[in-house]
Amino acid sequence: MRRSISVIALAVAAALAVTGCAASTDDAAPAGDSTLYVLTSDTELTFDPATNVNFPTTWMGLIGRRLTTWSTESGTVEVVPDLATDTGTASDDGETWTYTLKDDIYFEDGTPITSADIKYGVERTFAPELTGGLTYHQGLLEGGADYTGPFDGDELASIETPDDKTIVFHLNSAFGDWPWIVAMNAFVPVPEGEGTDVATYGVTPVASGPYRVESNDAGSETVLVRNEKWDQATDEARTAEPDKIVFRQSQNPSTVAQTLISDTGDAQTSINAAQLGGAELSLAHADPAAEERLVTSDGGLLYYAALNNDSPTLSDPLVRQAVQYAVDRDALVLAVGGADAAAPASTVIPPGVPGHEEFDLYPHDVDKAKQLLAQAGHPDGITLNLWVANEDTAAAEALQQSLAEADITVEITPLDIGVMYGDAMGGNPDYDMFLSYWIPDYPSANSSISLLFLSQYIDGGYNLSRTDDADLDAAINEAIATTDLDEATAKWSAIDRQVMGLASELPLYVTRNSFLRGSGIATFEVPAYPSFPNYLTLSFNG
Repeated sequence: MRRSISVIALAVAAALAVTGCAASTDDAAPAGDSTLYVLTSDTELTFDPATNVNFPTTWMGLIGRRLTTWSTESGTVEVVPDLATDTGTASDDGETWTYTLKDDIYFEDGTPITSADIKYGVERTFAPELTGGLTYHQGLLEGGADYTGPFDGDELASIETPDDKTIVFHLNSAFGDWPWIVAMNAFVPVPEGEGTDVATYGVTPVASGPYRVESNDAGSETVLVRNEKWDQATDEARTAEPDKIVFRQSQNPSTVAQTLISDTGDAQTSINAAQLGGAELSLAHADPAAEERLVTSDGGLLYYAALNNDSPTLSDPLVRQAVQYAVDRDALVLAVGGADAAAPASTVIPPGVPGHEEFDLYPHDVDKAKQLLAQAGHPDGITLNLWVANEDTAAAEALQQSLAEADITVEITPLDIGVMYGDAMGGNPDYDMFLSYWIPDYPSANSSISLLFLSQYIDGGYNLSRTDDADLDAAINEAIATTDLDEATAKWSAIDRQVMGLASELPLYVTRNSFLRGSGIATFEVPAYPSFPNYLTLSFNG
């Protein structure tokens, strides 16, 4: 699991991919060949599964299938079979996972997709020439630490392909989230021997999904057309209604918003790729017709303050609890843009991720905060140092004002984001509080908890609160090894309360993402996670 200096930026980049052409009313059908236009500020789209970190429900999922994938139809993201017949069978010890491939699955040239193609695709991700992709599997597969990819003829022995339909993975230890892992882009099949030219494969990869790349001109546009070898009967996650999808690159966000508000021509079946900013949202709200076409998620990035357990002041759990009671999350939401931009958060597991439950152990109570401070020996209040990235000072100032009501003085230290994380993770945690944000790479509570709270990640990892609790470590490791997803989800829910009981993390708010659909695009919902439209199921009116 990895935190998101890069992941957040890449997750936002994952949003840069939807735009359609619409009709003039919500009852109208798109004219012509049902082309969906994607208006994005991105200047390049690359489809190499070894380096692409987009969510499976965004544009990478249109080109590449994988063993499993995500469904958002229920409102909560679920893992479902994709190329495989099920989400995997674990051995009794949880260290071996076996998958059987479906019949009638093909690459765009009509070649059947085999287990060897999936094995080769995974092995490519180990090549040192290919960097930037998600690498969870590399640390989990036996021998992964020493493997350097297939380009010199070596194979990874922990991936077995006893026949064309069967693939077996041998892990270093039990890992219950493996069905989520094999939904990542690393498990998109690549025909054996393809993709050796690592500089060009991402421009026009071999497609296994419902679309193939017809053209891909950096800075201009990318055109996807139907992969005629894709069989809808084998795919429960994708509807693939548009005949063509055109990604118009290098678009100005303000111009995109104005175009979508006008809802004329191609804009009628378009949608913004990146979430709308505050100025664009104001324009949309000012137009009643546009406002009806706004779609806003219930979640997104979780902003939080890590409370340093090694800090002389915050090492006392009573003081950490006082800080929890003192924060006014509603005031913070107003400060960062109001209900359009954020929603209060009081848990570690964010909305939309299995295991999330609504609870608040520390409802806003200034008197309670002051009582706890006095009990801890600070009747006149305390002073805390807050590290914050330069771009997040507005949130820091709102937190400062909120805590001041409880006689908690916050001294803000704005820093370059790289310096800030480098010092905190490099053994120089000279802060009381650290303002950060997180979005899981995949929808499991494991991805929201383990890296942030296991004691092994205190130095060199994202345990910025420096939480070191043996009972918590044991509970997390037990949940990681649980292969029954429902049982694991229940354990993670309990761990969320355990973490909040330690008061090591101060959840503040989750961001909300807004998108403006053209009137020719059918109404859709943006889940709390992933907080972007599901490109796999976008459809037209009529």
